[in-house]
Amino acid sequence: MERFDVAAEIIQEAGKILRRCHLEQAEISQKTGHQDLVTFWDRKIEQQLRHSILTAFPQDSIVGEEYPPQENCDRKVTWYLDPIDGTTNFINQHQNYAISMGCWEGADPLFGLVLDVERETLYWGKHGGGAWQDQTPIHTSVRRELSELLLTTPGLQYTFLEPHPYQERMIRLSRKVRGVRCLGSVALELCEVAAGRADLFVTMRSSPWDHNAARIILEEAGGAIFTVDGDELPLDQKSTVVGLNSYSIKSCVFSG
Repeated sequence: MERFDVAAEIIQEAGKILRRCHLEQAEISQKTGHQDLVTFWDRKIEQQLRHSILTAFPQDSIVGEEYPPQENCDRKVTWYLDPIDGTTNFINQHQNYAISMGCWEGADPLFGLVLDVERETLYWGKHGGGAWQDQTPIHTSVRRELSELLLTTPGLQYTFLEPHPYQERMIRLSRKVRGVRCLGSVALELCEVAAGRADLFVTMRSSPWDHNAARIILEEAGGAIFTVDGDELPLDQKSTVVGLNSYSIKSCVFSG
C-alpha cells in the first residue's frame, strides 16, 4: 500500500476508537498547568499510529506530540502526528477535536490528513492534487477586503489577552475584520480557512504536529501560510502561524 492509503485507513481506525471511548477523570493529567492537558487517549492513539506507520514503513521517521522523535538523520520521509488536536475540547465537549497526520519528504510536502473525529469528516490534500473534504473538493474563499474577513484563532487568551510582542497588532487586526471566532484546534481551524468558511487564521504558538498536515491542505486549497512576521513557516520548529485565504491579502494583514 502507498503511504497515503495507509494513512487514510489508520486515521479512520483511530477515529473510531476515540468516538467509542469513555474518558475517566483519572485519565486526565497536566503537562505544564491546568490549561495544558494530556489524556490516556492522546498517548494511546499516538502509540497506535506510530506502530501502524512503522510496521508498514520502518524506514520512516515520526515526530509526534506525546513522544520524542527518533534520532535518525538519514530518514528522508517524516510523519508529523497529533493524536488529539484540541485535547481540552475532547475533555470538556467531546467534539471539535481532530487527529492530524502530515507526511513530508525532506522539505517537500507529500500529503496531509485531518480527521474531525466526532463529525466523521476527513480533510485531506496531496501535493499537486488539490484539497478535499471527504470526496468533495474544497477551495478558500475569494474575500479580500479586511472588513469582509472572518478571523479564527484557537486561543483568544493567548492571541489577544496576554502580553506578547504582537498583542497590539492583533487587537488592531481584530477591529478591522468582520468577526473573530475560536474553535480551539489549530488543524481544524486551518481546514476552515481551506474550505472557505473562514478567511484568516492566527495563533501565537503552534508546534509542527499541530499544523504540518493542515498547511498542506490549506495550500492545496489555494491559501497561504506564514509566520506572523510574514516569514516562511518552519517545518520542524514551534512558531507563530498565520493562514490566509490568498496571497493577495498578505500585505494587508502583515502591514498591521
